[in-house]
Amino acid sequence: MSFQGKEVTKILYLSSGKLLETPTGASDQGYTMAIVWITKPNDAEKGIAFSTEDRYLCIWKRNGVNFTEVFSKRLTGGTEGQEISSMAYNPSSGHLGLYIGSLLWPILVKLVAIPKHWPQAVGFGQSGVHRPELWTFRREDGVIHILNDNRQVLKSKDTSTVIGHASINMKEDAVILDDVSQGIALYKLLGTERLKTFSVPHSECRS
Repeated sequence: MSFQGKEVTKILYLSSGKLLETPTGASDQGYTMAIVWITKPNDAEKGIAFSTEDRYLCIWKRNGVNFTEVFSKRLTGGTEGQEISSMAYNPSSGHLGLYIGSLLWPILVKLVAIPKHWPQAVGFGQSGVHRPELWTFRREDGVIHILNDNRQVLKSKDTSTVIGHASINMKEDAVILDDVSQGIALYKLLGTERLKTFSVPHSECRS
C-alpha cells in the first residue's frame, strides 16, 4: 500500500502494518496521483511506478523488503508540464499505459489523442484474438474506447453512466465500473450488458 507521507511517497507492508524504507535520496515530488505495481511473469523482480502532482514519473524497484529508485523524471511539455492522472500496467507485455493531459501514452507504443475524450481511467484488456488492448473510460458520457497498439480504435462501448473509476480483470473476464449515481457496476469484458450493481450507501450526490 502506498500513500503520500510528510516528505515522500510511503509504502506500508499490510501484513505487519509497518512502513518500509523509502529509497535513499528520494525527494519530495508532490502528492501521489496514480500508482501501479510492476511485475514480470516468471520473474521475482517487482516494483512500483507512480506519478506525482509535480509531474514526476518515478519507478522504484523492490530490493528485499525495501525499495530502490531506478527512474525519476519530471515530464515537461506545454505551458504547465505534463501531469499523469492515471496509469495501468500489463505484466504479460511489459507495457505501461499513462494518461497525460489530453493524450494517452502507452510506453513502447505511441501517443494517442482521441477528440473530445477525457479519460477517467485506463486499463489493459483483451476482448478477442488481438494483442493486448488499451481501454480508456470517459467520465461524463460513460463511453469506453478500445485501442490496439497501432493507435486504432477497434470499438467503442456506451455504458450510459457517469464513470468515477474503472478496473479490468482479464482472468475473471470482468470490467468493474464506479457508477457515481448507482454504485459499483459489473460488466462482462466481451459485452456491454450490466450483470450486477452493488449499491454503495451515501448521503451526498457524487455526480
